[in-house]
Amino acid sequence: MDERKRLEELRRQLTELDQEILRTIERRARIAHELAWLRTGTARFAPTADAAHVQALERAVTPPFPVRAVRPIFVAIDAASRAYEVAPRVAYLGAEGDYGWTAAHDHFGVGGEFVRAESPLAAIEEVARSRADFAVVPYESLKEGPIFPTIQAIGGADLKVVGERHLAQALDLVNRSGNLADVERVYASPQDHVACVNYLELQHPRALVLDVRGPQAAWELAAEDGGSAAIVPRGFRGGQELRVARENVGDEGEVRIRYAVLSRLPSPRSGHDATAILFSVQDRPGALHDILQHFKERSCNLRRVHSRPVPGEGWDYVFYVEVSGHTTDRALVAALEGVKRETKMLKIIGSFPLERPDTPHERA
Repeated sequence: MDERKRLEELRRQLTELDQEILRTIERRARIAHELAWLRTGTARFAPTADAAHVQALERAVTPPFPVRAVRPIFVAIDAASRAYEVAPRVAYLGAEGDYGWTAAHDHFGVGGEFVRAESPLAAIEEVARSRADFAVVPYESLKEGPIFPTIQAIGGADLKVVGERHLAQALDLVNRSGNLADVERVYASPQDHVACVNYLELQHPRALVLDVRGPQAAWELAAEDGGSAAIVPRGFRGGQELRVARENVGDEGEVRIRYAVLSRLPSPRSGHDATAILFSVQDRPGALHDILQHFKERSCNLRRVHSRPVPGEGWDYVFYVEVSGHTTDRALVAALEGVKRETKMLKIIGSFPLERPDTPHERA
């Protein structure tokens, strides 16, 4: 077979395979739709390809196909499989292309209508008042721990955490040439500008720094001429081609943030869940020990335990605990019944599927 005929044959095979893939995705969409309708009383926009499912697919990859390609492919397929449903309205923080926007799109793919909120409280309010189906808000930083004002606002609005997204947040300086010597102007969102003040003063003292609405606007302006650069989240692509001139220009370096996905309805059980609770204790010796003992007695693994003073309440403290399992798990139901008897206040913030399920060693 000559080269021309071989090329034609390969193109024919590729076309047939693509048609087969399309028919398979359509069948998957119908199954996902039926599965969603069977999840009565729960947040129906739960990923069909959940974390454990995706990890199993990653382990099944045959080299040299890249493992890192599996997750984005199936996030996109999950979103496309909801073609038979009304697209959910999702509130997120920040401008288009910023971290909150990225976290929301990572979770919902293309299958959502995304609306901007000015603050976590505003995003929570959108869901509480049924103006949005979901909200995606910063929930915890690796540096400072859980964001208690947000967690308490979630509990106060009687919403539920139904998902999580982990982001390693870093900022890059991009321009047309990829050469730092060409930078005369720098465009950045106000918050990204603040995050890079020291870098800009030390490395670009003569550059004019201009605040713009968000990363998308910064990218577009930097693409207009060779003397302009933009500060954008790592991995962001705004259309026209720009090159990275300097990586990780934020004054604090890479910041790891966990985002929470919020809903009015709880999340269905996935088999790889965590449950978040908020409680306060009676003022007596051993009160916290007695509460945590309920989890130990029922072999419920405590993943996180944090405390903060309650504003305006003297020296009273509120405790935030994450425990492995779902609120419908028999052992956790029994543990929470015991905890409720011991606490002054108990609020279940939500059960949610883990983005990266615990390994057996981590659960031990």
